[in-house]
Amino acid sequence: MNNRIILTDVDGVLLEWEHHFTKWMLQRTLFDEKGSRYHLYRLLKDKENTYEMAERFGVTIPEIRKEIREFNRSAWMGTQRPMPDSQTWVKLLHAEGWTFIPITSQTSDKPAQELRKKRLEELFGKQVFSNYHILGTGADKDSALAEFHNTGLYWVEDKPKNALAGLNYGLKVILYNRPYNQNFGHPEITRVNNWEDIHQILSGRKWQQTYQQYT
Repeated sequence: MNNRIILTDVDGVLLEWEHHFTKWMLQRTLFDEKGSRYHLYRLLKDKENTYEMAERFGVTIPEIRKEIREFNRSAWMGTQRPMPDSQTWVKLLHAEGWTFIPITSQTSDKPAQELRKKRLEELFGKQVFSNYHILGTGADKDSALAEFHNTGLYWVEDKPKNALAGLNYGLKVILYNRPYNQNFGHPEITRVNNWEDIHQILSGRKWQQTYQQYT
């Protein structure tokens, strides 16, 4: 296997899912019996950086899971913004010979999957990505990561649970720094702030930095 391969999550790593989902939720409206429009959801104060979206919007977990499934198969998948500066550094890494394999728990809806592929290609280039692994909404990534067991490939992720899964499968894990993963640390997992940091690691210009060095 070509070792110049990067396994990467998409939401919160390549695309700004969090911002887009919040915008979508705040636009959700209905009409009451008097014909007046009202907003279904509001973002709770001091909950903006909580990973669990049910807590952010003050709703039940089943309700938020339903909304996330709806969002992840909507046309909004075709308009997500890239993470800051990600385009510059991902394109540079590709020019330097790296290929990206996305592993994302988006949806099992085929048209929405195609929208995700189209958006990634629009933002980063058609030749950057290969062998897409698009799983059901919220699905664990173990089955996809198991295909790369003991390959020693890089795995970029923002969710601690999935980062640990990558470590268990013998991957070199890079944790993308996000407000909701600040309480997680592991001596064998490298924490980065952006794709420039990742480029420096892959090009050998930056030593591994652990969670403790970021606190």
